Amino acid sequence: MIRRPEKRDRMIAWLVFSVTLLTLVAAGRTQGNTRDEGTYFDAAELYYGWYAELGDNLLAGHPQKSFTRESVSRWFTYNHEHPALMKTLFGFSWRIFHRCKCKGQPGHPIAYPHKHRTLGLLSEEEAMRLPTDVLTALMAAMVFLFGALAWARVAGVVAAVLTVAMPRLFFDAQLACFDAPIAALWVAVVYAYWRALDDPKWAWKTGVIFGLALSTKHNAFFLPFVLLAHYLWVHRATLRSFRIPPIPRAFLWMATVGPILYFVLWPWLWFDTVAHWKEYFAFHVHHVYYNMEFLGRNYNKPPFPLSFPYVMTALTTPVTTLVLSLGGGVALIAGWLRTLRKPDAAHADTVEAPIGLFSAGAPVQPTSRRPAAGLSTAPGFLVGLNALFPMAIMTVTRAPIFGATKHWHATLPFLALLAGYGLHALLATALPKRRALGLGLALLVCLPSLVETWRSHPYGLTHYNLLAGGPPGGADLGMNRQFWGYATTGLLPWLNQHAPPGAPVYWHDTNQVQLNMDVREGRLRPDLRNTGLEEPGVKASELALVIHEKHFNKYEYWIWDFYKTVRPSVVLDDEGVPIVTLYQRKR
Repeated sequence: MIRRPEKRDRMIAWLVFSVTLLTLVAAGRTQGNTRDEGTYFDAAELYYGWYAELGDNLLAGHPQKSFTRESVSRWFTYNHEHPALMKTLFGFSWRIFHRCKCKGQPGHPIAYPHKHRTLGLLSEEEAMRLPTDVLTALMAAMVFLFGALAWARVAGVVAAVLTVAMPRLFFDAQLACFDAPIAALWVAVVYAYWRALDDPKWAWKTGVIFGLALSTKHNAFFLPFVLLAHYLWVHRATLRSFRIPPIPRAFLWMATVGPILYFVLWPWLWFDTVAHWKEYFAFHVHHVYYNMEFLGRNYNKPPFPLSFPYVMTALTTPVTTLVLSLGGGVALIAGWLRTLRKPDAAHADTVEAPIGLFSAGAPVQPTSRRPAAGLSTAPGFLVGLNALFPMAIMTVTRAPIFGATKHWHATLPFLALLAGYGLHALLATALPKRRALGLGLALLVCLPSLVETWRSHPYGLTHYNLLAGGPPGGADLGMNRQFWGYATTGLLPWLNQHAPPGAPVYWHDTNQVQLNMDVREGRLRPDLRNTGLEEPGVKASELALVIHEKHFNKYEYWIWDFYKTVRPSVVLDDEGVPIVTLYQRKR
């Protein structure tokens, strides 16, 4: 039986949520925007435009005008490679919270016919990023509740802190992108499913959250497989008896409500549904390959190294978190083996294991309403499975490795849960009655990860852990330094101060939609011109940037050739590792 949250649990969960949210909003103010974000900024305003038009049509008594093929295509065709939910949330958050500059603002994809009021609490970029901040904060709260209900509050608190204190996840948690949100919703689906094993009220919630996950990113399509594997493990004794376990209502809700929400929340699918979905599916199955440096070699086409997700996780996750998670995994397996050796146990499912792989259940018959009644809900197995499964997806599908670690961010909260359990097991064994000392130790083990994550900001994609030797060690190992063209933000103050009026600039891997937001945010002078791409862009420029990745060397050679100098005007570095170099043509 799963313990229900008490008032203290809910208070701690709200505290975790609030601190995480405030930290992310504050940190995001110095975080450069990324190439994908620029696209989603524009998409967010367009998608909100449909809802604004719908409101106007409702007031005019003609709501049907918004549900035509022409109207939906006008607003939702842009960036239809991904579902609409997060971009819609970015748009609504922008509309409600940003400090309005309204009509005629440069860089806006749509022009509003009249001024509109907002709360004016956040900048445009901060408002766009707020939904990601909120979902990440909710993820931290759910991680706490999972650890607290499965094992102990100290396990939950440590797991929640270590989840946020992951440099790569912390970086993505500040962006108006989909990688942190899908990780948060992955955790939410797993948590809801686990609660639904013992509480019928959580079955429909699982279906709704799964629908939101599908509407966020395609990673969610893999969730049923990991949940089914766990459920079969819970009922392995039933299967050994050649009996079919009851079908959980959570699965039925996922199979019905999930696809309905997926369809309803993505207007682009409302017309030509089959053709549009095939196009979406084909885009991701045949996704374009990008460049990624790994152990000194640049990869831009298959075959990709099978070790990539595991090595990257080992070299980017704080070492204390890695050690504690490995210890937690060993403790869980050891606890399970102890339950198997108990002579009075009919089978391991019904054994109370305070330090083990299972939690106890009431001796009643499982039903579709309570599918794990009388059995263990196996939280340890569920956590371990989810710690490995997102990385294994990359291995099994041989997906392109263009995104460094962001495609398996869902692994990290479960590694943090294993770490929380590892500390809980240590305290229960070594300090069972010294609560104050245990709390002090919990704070102590969280401190290195917090410091490392803060050190990594705002260049989290350049950061590597102690095993790699920090950012310099990662560079020496030939690991990817960055991607997405976001680091140029660090050189904008220099450009604003030193660039001549109307200077033509070669921005390299930073594109125009990113620069539009920099202008709107007041970080970049609007008179600076973008000379475009590739060799013509370098030749036409007076100032040129090089964002350092292994496959970008040719751009620096072009600059040396056209500018007749190899001496940069300024170099942006992270702990001594060059990440962006700026050259100025000498006249």
